Amino acid sequence: MNGARRRRQADQVDQTGFPALTEAGPRSTPVDVGSWSDQLATRLFTLPARWGWEAVARPPEPILPPVHPRPAWSEPPAIDDHSVRARRSSAVSRLVWQLVATVLAVALYGGYQPEIESFVAGHGHDGWQVYRAARIMLPVVVGLFLVDAVRAVIVAGRQLRSFRRPYQQARAEQQRRHQEAVEHWEQAWRRHDGAAAAHRRAVREWENGPRWHPVRPVVEPTRVDVFGGDPQRHGWASLLVTLGCSVLAAGHRITVLDFTGQDVGGGLTEVALASGRQIRMIRLGSGSAGRAVDRTVDLLGQLRRREVAEVLGQALASRPEGDRREERASATDVLRRVVDSLDGPPSFARLAAGVRVLRRGDGAGSLSAKELGRLADQIGDVDQDEWTSRQLRFLASQLDQLHDMVPGPVAGQPASRALWPGADVSVVATGGGRDDRKELLDRLLVQMARQAMGERTDLDGFLVVAGGDHLGAGTLRDLSEHARWAGLRLVLMVDQPQGDLEKSAGTGGAVVFMKMYNHRDAAIAAEFIGKGHRFVVNQVTRQVGTSFNDGGGDSFTTNTNDSASGKQRSSGLPGRRQSLSDSRGHAWAGTRNWSIADNISTSTVTGRVYEFVVEPREILTMPQSAFILIDNSTHGRRMIMADSNPGIALLDRVATAPVRR
Repeated sequence: MNGARRRRQADQVDQTGFPALTEAGPRSTPVDVGSWSDQLATRLFTLPARWGWEAVARPPEPILPPVHPRPAWSEPPAIDDHSVRARRSSAVSRLVWQLVATVLAVALYGGYQPEIESFVAGHGHDGWQVYRAARIMLPVVVGLFLVDAVRAVIVAGRQLRSFRRPYQQARAEQQRRHQEAVEHWEQAWRRHDGAAAAHRRAVREWENGPRWHPVRPVVEPTRVDVFGGDPQRHGWASLLVTLGCSVLAAGHRITVLDFTGQDVGGGLTEVALASGRQIRMIRLGSGSAGRAVDRTVDLLGQLRRREVAEVLGQALASRPEGDRREERASATDVLRRVVDSLDGPPSFARLAAGVRVLRRGDGAGSLSAKELGRLADQIGDVDQDEWTSRQLRFLASQLDQLHDMVPGPVAGQPASRALWPGADVSVVATGGGRDDRKELLDRLLVQMARQAMGERTDLDGFLVVAGGDHLGAGTLRDLSEHARWAGLRLVLMVDQPQGDLEKSAGTGGAVVFMKMYNHRDAAIAAEFIGKGHRFVVNQVTRQVGTSFNDGGGDSFTTNTNDSASGKQRSSGLPGRRQSLSDSRGHAWAGTRNWSIADNISTSTVTGRVYEFVVEPREILTMPQSAFILIDNSTHGRRMIMADSNPGIALLDRVATAPVRR
């Protein structure tokens, strides 16, 4: 009950799992408001590396094989063998009576034998001869009658068995089929019972085992593309907390370039600070946007003099549309001339003044006389046509905007913070919106990050670029190549995977798709996840039938023939009949036929379809902190549905090992 209550409370925490990510303040949390970061830090830095957690779903109800009632034995209808049994009974009765008569005759003869022999002796020698002949002939005659009666019984029994044999064979066949049906039923019941028992075991394991398992790629990817996310960026903030704590626990540093204006890295800094890590939070923006101007960071002070022109040239002439190589070359050349003409450290205001001098403008007030003289000597080396004039005016305007947004430290007060400090967690955030000033500052930070990956390697560990899709696929691809060359792990958080960004997705080994709100974005994500073949049951037909047929017939025929033949003597005297013949014949035939048929037919029609593994509708309805991880870092391709809500770490049944696949 406590675990379920804590889980319900965790689901109420502003869709992110931790309360301090929004300026509105904390909401209902599973822990005290003042200790949520301490609680998360204790759990997130002790658990194994993870990007999120995979939920162990309750085992679905199994589709058990159907089990019909146990087949019942039904005795087949009896045949009509009354006449055959009556004939056998008559033969048996005849044999019995003959045996009884024989036994009585023998008994009477044995009892009266002396009297009979005395009586026969009174008739003399002839009587005694007759008696002797009778004693021989009578047993023979009686034996013949008994043999004939026994033969009649045997014949009647054979006829009865022959008559009943088809019925018995059919009954035996039906018994065999019934036994087979019972065996099939027992096998089906064992399968049904085994599937039910396996489901009960799975449910018990689910009820007693962990509900969440950590999720991460098998091999650490060189680049991670995160597409989608809710408008408030709660999903990105959740993913940064879970991923960032794993990175910090492994001993790496993490740097976040937050271009969203929604404090994506705030949750990570809170948890890292609670764990005793060093954090550095730098917010850059313009006072016109309602924010105080940050004078504690000198962006150009992070670069060598020879790097200033190259970095600014790339940033000021790197629009995503069209070929800007000529503009970048011109801007870099102009800025290099200005930097070489300046004595002190360059600043945006001094660079803008130097560009105006090359445009034959006025740079007084910001530059010294020597600097103005050097710049004036180079005016002739710069083309003064209309295109160059427009480019110089554009460069001066851009530099003025950068000065308004990031003026740098006041003269005489050195910058107190570096842009790429050696802290465990560094967050460099710019203001919200999508105006030209905001885009210009974002491009400059990206170019400075790219430059920091070079010889000095000021950046190491992980670099997270949140909300950089407005910079264009070319800029992000160039940053990715530099990060790969420098051995830096890059995480790109992009809102919409469209255009050229779609072509470069997944080139680093791992892609994360979060909740999307546009149907085209969801379709692109589903297409990237892929399609698969599967067989779907289209039609199931089942037919059951039973048929029984019974028929038969009887026939009986009797034939009687009498014949006589005689011979007369030649003397004319009447002769007498010499031979007599008497023949009788009986013919009987009985037929019976029956059939019992049970038929059960089941037909299933399946079709092979090629469908999305994950439908676009499912991507549109995902929770804010949920994500789909596509892991291409190994030889295979894995797809895992997970949740980055860091509040899951506070639940009870959280495993320390990934799911075995």
